[in-house]
Amino acid sequence: MRTRNLTAAVIVAIAVGLAVTATAVWAGPDRITPSTERTGDPELAARLAGHATTGHHRLAAFTIDGGETTFAGLGADEHDEFEIGSLTKTFTAGILADRGLEETTVGEIIAAEGSDIADVTLRELADHTSGLPRLAGLGWWTMFTTALTGGNPYAGITRDDVIDAALGAPLSDRGGYSYSNLGSALLGQLLALEAGTPYEQLLAEHHLAPLGMTDTYPMTDGSVSPTAPRGLQSTGDHAEPWEMGGYLPAGGLRSTPADMARYATRLLEDGVPDLAWGVDDDGTRRHNGGTYGFSTTLLVNPDTGRAVFVAGDTEHDVETVADALHAELP
Repeated sequence: MRTRNLTAAVIVAIAVGLAVTATAVWAGPDRITPSTERTGDPELAARLAGHATTGHHRLAAFTIDGGETTFAGLGADEHDEFEIGSLTKTFTAGILADRGLEETTVGEIIAAEGSDIADVTLRELADHTSGLPRLAGLGWWTMFTTALTGGNPYAGITRDDVIDAALGAPLSDRGGYSYSNLGSALLGQLLALEAGTPYEQLLAEHHLAPLGMTDTYPMTDGSVSPTAPRGLQSTGDHAEPWEMGGYLPAGGLRSTPADMARYATRLLEDGVPDLAWGVDDDGTRRHNGGTYGFSTTLLVNPDTGRAVFVAGDTEHDVETVADALHAELP
């Protein structure tokens, strides 16, 4: 029975991959090309254009060096709105660091007797070492159809759904690194329960209000205006906003480059929490984010006082662009 289920899961995963690939080959991504409109600093815009490739469309970026912030874009500027996807996890990890609850266990916040996650710490959830699966509570048909249509795979999943899925999930290779959206979502919901307040309020209190990030907001159900920007799938079709409830702490923020510069400046000044971020050999902290219609990357190095952020309104990865802009800083 276990072998049959595993085989079925593999078949489904392959089918999804082939369907998405076939659709992209048939309809794009050659139809999507970088915008020729340049905004902001001419030199940075020229470098951004030089690194943009087929599959990119509207891009916006900033660099911070020596306390000076420079913005530029292709068809977008620092006030344009993007979904930042998994970069939301760094905000959730920042709340954890502020509250000093890294060694608190799941079982100290919710009833978890008999569950594999009862003694998992909040640090393990933030650092993807809990052993929880990448996702839970999302059916394969939902993943299949939303990948094809640009729909929202997280719609309708509540906080209780996330908690129940985590309580019932078996752990695999606990202590080793295994990226888990479920773990990050659970972390944010547990922080909210411990504080006795919604996650959105924690986010506002710890990040958005102190930094004046007035154009950044969590994509709760119905929060994204019909006129707000929509990202593009590889087919060139618009994707639905990823409005969500249960998985909100793992990937539900919209922001602008101007607001993200405020966030990056604080990280440069106060230091980057030793949670959630990837660390390069030179000490640069990095995190990226992606939804069906957007891609983002933030690089921060408090030792050098430098940061780079790139956001795009397609699924096409922007991490290589951010790396190139970072390498070109004098």
